[in-house]
Amino acid sequence: MDPDQLIENEFASVTVSLDHDGNATRLRVTDNKTGRTAHFDALLLETLVWAPDAELRRLLDPGLHRWSRLAP
Repeated sequence: MDPDQLIENEFASVTVSLDHDGNATRLRVTDNKTGRTAHFDALLLETLVWAPDAELRRLLDPGLHRWSRLAP
């Protein structure tokens, strides 16, 4: 993976990269609209792979987190 990769569609734009600064390599994902960054370790990424579609689709509701409070 190149240092930074832009991934976007008509609904979202994020930049992903590998972060080697912690105890283990993590995926760093930055929301290009807000600048908010999250880190995903191997366990969390594997959990996403195994999670049922219905559970993941619930997270797509923008009212669940993104619009339910003021942006940082």
